[in-house]
Amino acid sequence: MIKKGTISQENQELSAKIMLGFKLAFEKLVKESALHGDSLVFGKNGKTVLIPAVELLKDIENKKKR
Repeated sequence: MIKKGTISQENQELSAKIMLGFKLAFEKLVKESALHGDSLVFGKNGKTVLIPAVELLKDIENKKKR
């Protein structure tokens, strides 16, 4: 029996797979954008922010080293 407010093991595994897929897709988007010298658009505190993909790629690589 599953208690209210708990997530089944199956759903936890599915959630982990979805998050991994999102992470891989985002990394691919950033790498491709960096190759073309593009920026990505984000919303921050209700404002539009352009961030060069090269900066995002550096952040991604630094986090992988940790």
